[in-house]
Amino acid sequence: MLAAGGARAEEAPSEPPPPTDAHVELGPTKGLVFRSGAGRLDLHVFTWQRAETDTRISGETDVAASIPLARLVLQGHFFDDRLLFFFQPEVAGSRPDELLDLFAEWKVDERLRVRIGQFRTPFSRAYITPLSNIELTGRGLVSDQFRLGRDTGAMFSGAFADGLFHYDLGIFNGAGINDLSGNRDAPLLVARTELRFGDVIPYDQAPSLVLDDPHGVTLAFGGAFSRPGIVQGAGAAQTTTSEQLGHATAEIAWMHGPLSVHAEGFWRSAQGSPRPPNAFGSFVQAGVFVVPRRVEIGGRAGWLSNGHDVESYEGFLASYWKFGDTWLGHHFKTVLEYRYDSGDPSGVDLRDRHRVTLQNQIFF
Repeated sequence: MLAAGGARAEEAPSEPPPPTDAHVELGPTKGLVFRSGAGRLDLHVFTWQRAETDTRISGETDVAASIPLARLVLQGHFFDDRLLFFFQPEVAGSRPDELLDLFAEWKVDERLRVRIGQFRTPFSRAYITPLSNIELTGRGLVSDQFRLGRDTGAMFSGAFADGLFHYDLGIFNGAGINDLSGNRDAPLLVARTELRFGDVIPYDQAPSLVLDDPHGVTLAFGGAFSRPGIVQGAGAAQTTTSEQLGHATAEIAWMHGPLSVHAEGFWRSAQGSPRPPNAFGSFVQAGVFVVPRRVEIGGRAGWLSNGHDVESYEGFLASYWKFGDTWLGHHFKTVLEYRYDSGDPSGVDLRDRHRVTLQNQIFF
C-alpha cells in the first residue's frame, strides 16, 4: 500500500551507519567519495559524458557527430545533511569551461530549504530534470521554447502533509546564466507547487530503474513574471525599453510499474515586446520498459503556437546498464531516436525536418 506524499507504507531496509572516522572511497557506484569523521563533511565527485551522431534531413541530408559533452559534478554536505553544496562546470562541449551550477542549500527542516547561487529555475519539470535523467536525447522542441533557463538567485522549498504538498518559490537576477549584470527593471519571480501521490516521481525514468514496482502521480503548476530590458537601435540612437513577460505551466507525471507518462502545457504572454502577445505549447511523452530496468521504448508528441504552428514527433529505443547501486539508476545508456518537426519554431524555415540521433552516455 502506498502512503500519500511519495512514501510506501512499509519501511525500507535500514542501511548500516557510515564509518565515524575519516576515509576515502573510489568506485563505480558512487564515484570519488570523501567523508570526515562523525559526518561533518561528505563530498562526492563524479562525471557525466555524452556523445552522439546526428543525421538530419531538411531539403538535403547532413550527417555529423556532435561535440562530445562532459560535465564534472561535485556535491556534498556539511553537518549531517543540513548544509548542502553543488558545483557543476561543463568541461567539454559547445560551451567548455562554462559554469552551469554553483549553489549552497540550508535544510532547516522538511518544510523549509533555502538555496542560494546559480541553478535551474523551478518552473518546468522537463527543464528541472537533468540531461542525464531524461528519457529521450533532449528535452524537446516545446520545452526548449518555453523554459526559463539557469539564473542566479535564492529559492525557498519545502513539503507539508507528509510530502503530499511541495512548493518552490524563487527570486532571481533575471539576466540568465553566468550574468550578474542585473540589467532588469524587476527581478525574475518563479513559483511552483506539486501534489505528490504514491511514490515520488523526481525524474522521467529514474523510479523504474531503482524501485521494484513504482506507482505514483504528481500534479504540478508553475508561474513566473519578469520585466527584462530590450536594447533597440545602435550607437547614439540606442535605447533600452522593458517588455513584460508572464509564464504559466500545468503538468502531470504518472508512473505505474514499467510505464511512465509525462505531459506539460505552457502559456506565455508578452507586452511591450517584439514577441507574439501570446504563445502556447504542450507535449506528452511516454515510455515503457519492455525488459525491466534494461530496455525502454517510447515517444513524445509536441505542438506550439508562437505566431505560427509547429508540430514535433519523436520515437526512441533506450538501453540501460549498471553495476552496483547508483542514485542515477544507470552507468551506461544508449538511445536511438527519430524526430520529425513540421518546421522551425522561429518561422524562418518551415520545411519539414527529419532527424535520427544515436546517443551514448557514461556516468561515473
